[in-house]
Amino acid sequence: MFRKTGERFEHATKGSGLKWRTIPLLLSFRSTAPILAAVDKVFANRARTPGVGDAPVRHIAYRAGHAGHVEVWDLEAPDAVQDESKPWEPLSSPMSRKPAARLAARIAETIAGWLASGEMLASEARPIRAGDILILVRKRAPFAPVMVSALKAKGIPVAGADRLLITEQIAVMDLMALAQVMLLPEDDLSLACVLKSPLFGFDDDDLLVLAPKRSGTLWQALREHGRSAAKYQDAVDRLLRWQRLSRQLPPYEFFAALLDAEGQRAAMLARLGPDAADPIDEFLNLALAYGEHAPPTLQGFLISLGEVRHEIKRDMEQGRNEVRVMTVHGAKGLEAPIVFLPDTCHSAAGRPPGTLIEMVTDDEEAAPPLLWPVKGTSGVAAVAAARQAIQDAETEERNRLLYVALTRPRDRLYVAGFKGAKDPADDCWYNLIKAGLDDVGQAETAKDGRPVVVLKSKQAVAASVKKDRAAAVSDPGPMPAWASRPAPVEPLLTMPLSPSRLAPLEMEATGTGKREAKPPTGKRPREPVILAPAVLADEARFLRGTLTHALLEHLPSLPTGQQEATAKAFLAAQAPKLSAAARDGIVAETITILRDATFAPLFGPDSRAEVALSAEIPRPNGQKGPSLRLSGKIDRLVRTKDAVMIVDFKTNRPPPENADDVADAYLLQLSAYRLAVQSIFPKTPVRCAILWTDGPRIMEIAEGTLDTYQARLWELDPVVLDA
Repeated sequence: MFRKTGERFEHATKGSGLKWRTIPLLLSFRSTAPILAAVDKVFANRARTPGVGDAPVRHIAYRAGHAGHVEVWDLEAPDAVQDESKPWEPLSSPMSRKPAARLAARIAETIAGWLASGEMLASEARPIRAGDILILVRKRAPFAPVMVSALKAKGIPVAGADRLLITEQIAVMDLMALAQVMLLPEDDLSLACVLKSPLFGFDDDDLLVLAPKRSGTLWQALREHGRSAAKYQDAVDRLLRWQRLSRQLPPYEFFAALLDAEGQRAAMLARLGPDAADPIDEFLNLALAYGEHAPPTLQGFLISLGEVRHEIKRDMEQGRNEVRVMTVHGAKGLEAPIVFLPDTCHSAAGRPPGTLIEMVTDDEEAAPPLLWPVKGTSGVAAVAAARQAIQDAETEERNRLLYVALTRPRDRLYVAGFKGAKDPADDCWYNLIKAGLDDVGQAETAKDGRPVVVLKSKQAVAASVKKDRAAAVSDPGPMPAWASRPAPVEPLLTMPLSPSRLAPLEMEATGTGKREAKPPTGKRPREPVILAPAVLADEARFLRGTLTHALLEHLPSLPTGQQEATAKAFLAAQAPKLSAAARDGIVAETITILRDATFAPLFGPDSRAEVALSAEIPRPNGQKGPSLRLSGKIDRLVRTKDAVMIVDFKTNRPPPENADDVADAYLLQLSAYRLAVQSIFPKTPVRCAILWTDGPRIMEIAEGTLDTYQARLWELDPVVLDA
């Protein structure tokens, strides 16, 4: 595509009568001279390496004089020795006899030897680190997992694969098994997996106590053994607690609570290592995303995980001191001092039979017809030409990837491969590289005694010494003293206050000089909590206040004749579980208020319902300290000629007889509203009243009482303020 785009630009430029110059980019700032010489030799035969341009491949090394090394190992072939083990003896290591496993072991041994002996990276005059090494493969399977396992077996830090399928990661599989158990505890296999996971840490012996002779499910056996063994009872208790959580919380909140609040993330990372962190985080992201577009059920979330392949692409930029194993395609734009190419024996295979393929035509404008090459059509000219075109395109793409792979190393390149029973194709990467080095490479013997072909140069200039980032990370020095001390409390700029959520408070000076909340002393009695038996029996009694507020907000805007019918329809839709008598009582109470002439000004044209309020109020008289950040909603705000009235609806049954018996919370709430409204209308008196819906009756609060409670607002401890 890039080449064709360049050709279009060239054609358009020349067609416009302008000059066109193709400027080759020959200078390479990354690789040393031996590596670039190998690249030039590999791609010198244009007939064998189509796809990398028409001009000859030629490079000039900017890093002239730096030590470089290219080494080609012999192919690992299948073991010709017959397996002489007895058929009844267990296989100790069946993978060790496979060529891919032997090659992975050889690479791991080579790297381990470098790290143990302090092998020097000559161009930087320092020992080789694990983070200097990049292992590139054509495809992730079958070699990448074997390579990662071989590195881990040698204790070499490895970053793992660059792409991960979420549902195939052990940590995620454990969490999915737990979800299955939450939905169906009788799922024996899932429960066994969960018990052996880091969540519980059971071993085979623990399960053998439960499973073999059980008469019912594994869950029943676990509960039975819990009566006599604390370990099993602890597992039962945790599973039951988590099951309750799973039924109360959406999937994301459930797993977040499990992993963080319950400490299971630390348990999983302790067993599975830091590589499990990314899959766990991505699993939580999937749970969060699922809840945003579907009903957040645990069963639905599990189903969604199986419907789509969820992959994560890990950031493989150099920075951590770990060997990186990744595909050549994913390594575009990356580099490393040392690169291994072990997966070099595959060739272009074309598409499998039965796949639709595009017919080769001379018309480049029109879409090509599609062919269905069923079995027996290989001799058809159109099918043969189409298949050859596909194979040619794959060969060109494969050669472009080879160019990418050969130009990733800065200092050293190691080429290897493994084959099956048949020899690899002539145009595979290994044969192309080895043929290119025949004229310039030298046959040598490696440290392990095996033959290799080498192209190298010695360090002839001063080494470029760089800051050792890995050493800085591995030796951070002593922890500073401030890291183990709690951070000092910053002075509050504002105190958040939501008047409707204030609790009854009495403030008292303490010996520490702080103001603390304590229950009222009896000086002002709390509002009597006396409820009728019918209300006490009603589980939705608090719904009454919400419904009454809604009716008083919306009904005044309707014609009088429609108010009662609308109220009944509203309650039937919003509160179907309330009894008909309870709904009729709410309607009657509300209509009585609206029809009473005493309350007419509250619902007239100069009033507003549910007035949202947000204000930041500085301390009075220039006092120092945090300001009050207030937010709330006034039930009814009435503007008259000489005042502004704040009215708060309360549905207490029965209401207090006089203002002295009103709960502190209500008076603090009204004083907070008055403080905010007074700042909006500084020259207008602000009055406050409570409309008790049971009666109904309006009770205005005296200005002196409000002044007292307003002063107390500034004494509240920020800890007890609910924002």
